[in-house]
Amino acid sequence: MKNVKTNEYDLSKKDKILIVLYEMSVGKQTVLKYEDIVVRLFKKYPEDFHLKGYPEYPDAASHQSFYALRREGLIQIRSKFVTLTEKGITSAKQTLKEKSNLPKKSSQRLSRDITGEIDRIKKTDAFYLFTTDKKDQIVDTDFFSYLGATVRTERTDFRARIKTIEDVIETVKTSDAYKIIVDLHNYLFERFKDTIKTKLSIGYPRRKHE
Repeated sequence: MKNVKTNEYDLSKKDKILIVLYEMSVGKQTVLKYEDIVVRLFKKYPEDFHLKGYPEYPDAASHQSFYALRREGLIQIRSKFVTLTEKGITSAKQTLKEKSNLPKKSSQRLSRDITGEIDRIKKTDAFYLFTTDKKDQIVDTDFFSYLGATVRTERTDFRARIKTIEDVIETVKTSDAYKIIVDLHNYLFERFKDTIKTKLSIGYPRRKHE
């Protein structure tokens, strides 16, 4: 994949990381080494990703920028390996179109990450039980599956999944075609609000890097 020329003055640090990840992964969900990303960021945007006080060296401690992307559900991080999510790939594509001279398409079609989440939700037990008038049989594990998480999902990733699903609902909420999805979402988030609160609480067990 060729590097796409962009107006760097219009790009935030988050935008630049997404673009580099997108270029390195060739627009796919490829697992990338954190160290390789740091080097590529420095080579492409040295003014933003150099070690403080040492402009000739890359900054290997850009953790906050990466974890901000993780919280938004744009990337996944596992033991210093980074992967773009479908949401992240879509966001990177949009950033490249908005900040470059690429032609913009006027289309009302949903992006692939949105349709992928909707298709996944339709296959969950929560969706089946809700649409067959058996919503009282929905349990917390069904709720976690609806989110694309489990009871063991780390707090940061759990928050990211909530953000991702809420973005999906925000996108389709005015469409009659997805009313049942929106209704299911509202029902689950009301019914399991205490579960959400507990999972996101400070005292909930989590790993040191969260």
